[in-house]
Amino acid sequence: MTEPGPILQVDGVRTSFRRGQVLKSAGFSAHSGRITVLMGRNGAGKSSLFRVAVGRMRADSGRILYKGEPVETPTLAGLARRGLMYLPQETGLTQFFSIRQHLEAMARSFGGSSRLESVLEELKLGELQRRRPRHVSGGERRRAALALALVRQPDCLLMDEPFSGIDPTDRELVQGGLRSLREAGTAVVISGHDVEDLFELADDVIWVTAGTSHWLGTPAEARVHSRFSREYLGEVPGSRPSPEL
Repeated sequence: MTEPGPILQVDGVRTSFRRGQVLKSAGFSAHSGRITVLMGRNGAGKSSLFRVAVGRMRADSGRILYKGEPVETPTLAGLARRGLMYLPQETGLTQFFSIRQHLEAMARSFGGSSRLESVLEELKLGELQRRRPRHVSGGERRRAALALALVRQPDCLLMDEPFSGIDPTDRELVQGGLRSLREAGTAVVISGHDVEDLFELADDVIWVTAGTSHWLGTPAEARVHSRFSREYLGEVPGSRPSPEL
């Protein structure tokens, strides 16, 4: 039986800023019911890859396929209508509405009203739901943004740096929410550099470095990849047991 292809495929992206080239040839794929992580140091180009994929940044070259069809000029609005959702690191929540009002608006637009209360409970947002984003912590805003995805249940979710600057309680809840999306069949792609948090969630690991991307396989396979282990993890391959052993 043939494996289904990726729901989103980004290949050969090259893009530059005034200060020089950011990406030389990079990309990633998103598969339904799997969590793919883009790992790399700050400034490696992970966020740029996401922005190119959703039309927030123009690439000098590259190819984007969504649901098997070429996307010549990607726009977030156009991709959103086809089932893609993008959560940037700054979350994108407006300060004019409460957390609950955000979720209700999402439910009205995408038909997730039946999930709203359970999502509030899953992400422990019940006591915060009447507050506006500026009155909650960064980790709580990250949970609220993820709650929008759980209400909507998109076909594909791109979430930039979900664990950056949040406390352990928030991290655990965000991990749980991402797992729920995977179980619902969403193709999830997240970025970051928090090795253990990302490895705990990942089905597939992609290393973004020096303007390129390298698919490393599972977290166990990534740990024993000689260059990644040496240059990113700071370990000698084989110096520690695989987490699956």
